[in-house]
Amino acid sequence: MAVLVTGALGVIGQRLTKKLRERGYDTVVSDVRILKQDGYRRGDITQYVEMDRIFKEFKVEHVFHLAGEVGRVNGEEFPRRAVDINVSGTINLAQLCLEHGAKLYFASTSEVYSGLPGHEKLTEELVDVHGYAPTNAYGISLRHFTDYMELKALSFRFFMCYGEGEYPNPYRSAMTNFIHAALTGKQLNVHRGTARSWCYIDDIVAGCIAAMEKAPFQRYEAYNIGRDELRPTEEVAALIVKLTGADPKQLVFSNPDRLVYPVKDASFAKAKGDLGWESTIPLEEGIERTIAWQRKELRL
Repeated sequence: MAVLVTGALGVIGQRLTKKLRERGYDTVVSDVRILKQDGYRRGDITQYVEMDRIFKEFKVEHVFHLAGEVGRVNGEEFPRRAVDINVSGTINLAQLCLEHGAKLYFASTSEVYSGLPGHEKLTEELVDVHGYAPTNAYGISLRHFTDYMELKALSFRFFMCYGEGEYPNPYRSAMTNFIHAALTGKQLNVHRGTARSWCYIDDIVAGCIAAMEKAPFQRYEAYNIGRDELRPTEEVAALIVKLTGADPKQLVFSNPDRLVYPVKDASFAKAKGDLGWESTIPLEEGIERTIAWQRKELRL
């Protein structure tokens, strides 16, 4: 049994690959970078033939599909690329999984909830009640193959993953950028009136593996994967300043733009009930680990 990880050189992909191999899974990894490594095959998910070659060579039975354009702002600035990769690439993998009898576990996003009304608790069933209403190309989701073509698939709606391995840049998470700004004496640009449930990367990866090992495949399922610890963004930024020893004057507050969903208060009860999974790493501990990683890796 081979497990394929697409987007394996990304932040979550690298961590997931490491944990899968530690658990003894025969894991092949794929990304677009040119590399020569055991268990690595270059493959562009938008190119069906390239991915088909990998499926045939390794007799793939499980696919963790993490290859995609990441981030709301990125999706707004490059919508065509977001659709080409996140939709067309996913269609290729869905077709290949159907052809080869593989199960598909794909990374969706909490952005699928962004167009829903109000600040109600975000449960997986809301999109069935209200329909999908993404506010940008990044939030588009795909259900056709599971609803009508008997593809065995699960989607992970990740909520605010952060942690080691995520290098700061304007398209990455506020968490990693806040930490980098605090460590380098720069401004932390904080949105007032927003709140998020931040989840450390090791917990995210554990949720992915739990789905492969425990999820019932009677039909398509979506799982919110995150930590049930909603915190105001102002509070998170202040905590980072405190833990890094930065100057509180580095905090700069502004109102979010109209496409920022103010509060994402999600329920993770379904993952706990079906998979026996829940986040175990408190926010303060995760932030301290991430600070230590940035200090070492970026020599700060």
